[in-house]
Amino acid sequence: MKFAVLTLVFGAIALAGPTDGHADGSGKGLQGRYFMVVRGYQAPDNDVVKAHTFVSFYRGEQLRSQNNPPTISWLPSSGVVHIFGSERGRNFSLAQTMAMAHQTGREVKSWGPYEISPELYRRGLRRIQLLRSRRIAYSMMSTSPRSMNCIDAAGDITPRTPRHGTVVGVCRQLGSGSPFFALHQDHRQSGQGPSAGSWGS
Repeated sequence: MKFAVLTLVFGAIALAGPTDGHADGSGKGLQGRYFMVVRGYQAPDNDVVKAHTFVSFYRGEQLRSQNNPPTISWLPSSGVVHIFGSERGRNFSLAQTMAMAHQTGREVKSWGPYEISPELYRRGLRRIQLLRSRRIAYSMMSTSPRSMNCIDAAGDITPRTPRHGTVVGVCRQLGSGSPFFALHQDHRQSGQGPSAGSWGS
């Protein structure tokens, strides 16, 4: 089965790459550091409506023990995605998202943990607050004013969009071009949808 992979491009913010988490047995070497884990699932038929990407944020000292990390998992409140239109959205917890994936028989893939800057961690928390405020709707195409899809919600948390119309959240399929990537890139480069710095994140 081919899975959609979310590559988060954070402009000038460099990710340190996957951490081995072996600072010491107590985890003290991780204190004051911040990490994220990117997860995603996709149905066997590669239907983009059934694909989802979500991101969890961790303080270093909680990396091993945090069972309910702050998570951006933006979906319609019903959990059912429609291609067109916008609807009330809901930011699901990691446990809720994993349960939905299990119920629908979708295997979750994860990447990371990746070390991130403290500022990016704070921006992630502010994005979660924004999604919970009910000021943002869910729209798969992100064409409606003040709406986001899961890629926008999880990826566009930096102060500016990278040059040349590069998508902040880049979704591509292992081994071949992904229609999800093409869809998101096309509407992004056409000037539709939100800009990376327009959400107060």
